[in-house]
Amino acid sequence: MTIGIGAYGPSAGAAVLAAWAEVERQSAGEVGGFAVFAAILSGGPLTLECQRGGLQCIRSEWVENGVLGLMAQAQVAGVITSGPDRAVPLSQYLAVGQSGLVTGHRRPDHAGEDGVPLNIAALRLLEAGKAPDLALAQVIDPSPEVDAGLIAVSHDALALRETVRVMRRMDRGQAMLQGPSWGLAVLHNSIQPQQGLAEKVARAGMAVFS
Repeated sequence: MTIGIGAYGPSAGAAVLAAWAEVERQSAGEVGGFAVFAAILSGGPLTLECQRGGLQCIRSEWVENGVLGLMAQAQVAGVITSGPDRAVPLSQYLAVGQSGLVTGHRRPDHAGEDGVPLNIAALRLLEAGKAPDLALAQVIDPSPEVDAGLIAVSHDALALRETVRVMRRMDRGQAMLQGPSWGLAVLHNSIQPQQGLAEKVARAGMAVFS
């Protein structure tokens, strides 16, 4: 998986959409294909998926009926996206519940040392009341050679963390920006340009909170 974006705060869904649009405008490589976009609404989590077309596909299918507009207002949102035609169910790549969500890059669905997918394990910790940074440390640190980087987002905090294996890569980027009532994080790999892309993407999302 090439890109993960997560955010919390007023209109976090819109911030994720803005950051995602910046990715597709500014980068080349494994973009504009499969995607899982999730938001936590008052009635619970809502997820949209596509195998091809990226943000354009999601917009074409969900703008007119108002679903995307509703998700844009969500206080917690995230996306994972990459090239086309990934193994189903696509929901395995982004874990979401009432308490938060876990997205990321590479393979956030890979199992850790205990046999549980890292994204699911991190989400369970969020649901148990663990802060995002502590949840990621607990699931990532015991599994240094798993090919995964995670972004965990709760209703009032977020964190990102990569395994030792992923940190050895030379093609990765990350950024995290936070304000008094919002936060947004980005992880990516294997796309161009590498330098500065994560920061540009994060700032495009940040503009929604300004």
